[in-house]
Amino acid sequence: MRVEHAALRFGRDPSCDVVIAEPTVSRRHAQASWDGRELVIEDLGSSGGTFVNGMKVQRAVLHPGDVVRLGPRTEYLAQPEESSSALEIAAGQSGSDEGGVRHLQTLLEVARALNAATVLEEVVHVVLQAAVRLLRADRGCVILIENGERRTVACHPRDLPETSWAARSSLFDRALAERRVVHAGLELSPSTSMVVRGAVLAVVAPLLVARRPIGPAKDASFVATVEVIGGIMVERAKAGHRFGQEDLAVLESLAADAAVAVDSARLYRETREKAKIDHEMALARTIQAALLRPPPQVPFADVFAFSQSARFVGGDLYHAAVREDGALAVALGDVSGKGVPAALIMAMVQGLLGLLHELGQPIASVLPALNRSLIEHNPGNRFLTLGAAVLAADGTLELANAGHCPLAVLRGDGTVQLVSPKGPILGLLPAATWGTDTLRLAPGESVVLYSDGISESFSPNDEEFGVEGVQRTLAGLAGASAEDVAQGLLKAAAAHRAGREAEDDVTLLVVRYRGPA
Repeated sequence: MRVEHAALRFGRDPSCDVVIAEPTVSRRHAQASWDGRELVIEDLGSSGGTFVNGMKVQRAVLHPGDVVRLGPRTEYLAQPEESSSALEIAAGQSGSDEGGVRHLQTLLEVARALNAATVLEEVVHVVLQAAVRLLRADRGCVILIENGERRTVACHPRDLPETSWAARSSLFDRALAERRVVHAGLELSPSTSMVVRGAVLAVVAPLLVARRPIGPAKDASFVATVEVIGGIMVERAKAGHRFGQEDLAVLESLAADAAVAVDSARLYRETREKAKIDHEMALARTIQAALLRPPPQVPFADVFAFSQSARFVGGDLYHAAVREDGALAVALGDVSGKGVPAALIMAMVQGLLGLLHELGQPIASVLPALNRSLIEHNPGNRFLTLGAAVLAADGTLELANAGHCPLAVLRGDGTVQLVSPKGPILGLLPAATWGTDTLRLAPGESVVLYSDGISESFSPNDEEFGVEGVQRTLAGLAGASAEDVAQGLLKAAAAHRAGREAEDDVTLLVVRYRGPA
């Protein structure tokens, strides 16, 4: 860059003459000025300091060969007029070179625009328009590489009928492979595709970003890997002067700023998308929690329910309702899979169970009705295991098990009676049938429904808690309240896992019979 009479300010702030996208540089870090005789560098109260040849300074006269460092990382070399840095080439070899001044002014304008832009589409549009203007091009494209695939994200003119040519260009391949600005045309042997498009000159600048390891301080490193994230390609359709050193240097400078801006815009977009997904998942979890309402209490029984998803939302469900005849209907199920798809099926089953019990359907009819609905309205072919029970006020207990974990009846003497499945899972077999069991509970006895998140708890040495663990735990909880039975089983499974999180959804429902009201 050229420092003449006016002061040239350096910093991260977009209002600075030289905008430096480096976190260790202050917003208004330093300024350089030329009074016709001396070039002076002055610190503007920066946090990282301004250094000349390694010595921290507040104000110093610069001489040819002096190294100016802004903060710990950003360095500039003071050189006489005849130097050939990229920006000085862009500025021109003499004050009369209006093209060079125009190039420098455009680069500064673009740097400010890119520093303020956060939306990827805006960034690539600014970059492409600047490249076309700086190189007096007739056609151009910005290509980005995402997941190994090349994609044209901007083109000039915008109404180009076909834009995939840039991503397939052999010149683009060469620029990416060599990681430098390359050009073709005239005596440089234009490609066949260029001739077909009517282009006589083309130039490509790769977009390069440096990646440094992020982690604990002991793993920190200043060694970076360079990643190619895309490129800028522009073409001229009219014969004339070939792209000169000035053009290539200007495009290279533009590409360097563009790569940082594109990478930042991508990160900003990914952060926004993740925040949106997190918000929607939190909302889904709230809705699912609302569906798993506290079970109703009846005069003849105590009911306790618990459910915890392994993810934001899960496929386990429990349902409890008081039927028109006064009986208490309960169910506990597990939809195959996890996450949102399983949660949607879970919500549908909740609604169907409520409707079937409201219509007074006997338990023998509930499972076939659920099976038909799941087969008809289940595009993902997901299945459901379900344990269901209806407890009357006189202690009569009807049980049905569709491929679910054995239901446990805890007797007053500590005996645990298991009710195994009498039919397959729901949602797959149209002609399937299910049997039911009828038992009678005495006051103080309980029925326990649980999901495989409890029985399939594993210890650190890979031993399963299993149905045997459920039986063993319940045998020591005879006569306890519904909540105490549930908490005792949950704690036993957690202890078996040695405090580790469950790998599957954990759901539990306990009904303890008090006796006739």
